[in-house]
Amino acid sequence: SHVHSGALGWVGMISFGAIYYMVPKLWNRERLYSLRLVTWHFWLATLGIVVYAAVMWVSGIMQGLMWREYDEQGFLVYSFAETVAAMHPYYVMRAIGGAMYLSGALIMA
Repeated sequence: SHVHSGALGWVGMISFGAIYYMVPKLWNRERLYSLRLVTWHFWLATLGIVVYAAVMWVSGIMQGLMWREYDEQGFLVYSFAETVAAMHPYYVMRAIGGAMYLSGALIMA
């Protein structure tokens, strides 16, 4: 979660900002094509990375708790497959957050 929020949130947003700053200067324009599209990109990317990172954080805690639960004989309570199945809704939400982030980037393009 922390790597994704850092890579997508910090590095990605800084890169987008640098591109938005440099493009008008490189093509001798006074301003960007549409500040409304920039705003849409910003909010889609921001909300997308928040959903993406928060869901990964929660699913990571759940996965860790499932992996460390054992019964009175010392055997694991949940198999790996059960852990993966329990995480499926979080994978779907992660995909939604990633799609929001990607749609913001496509608006930029």
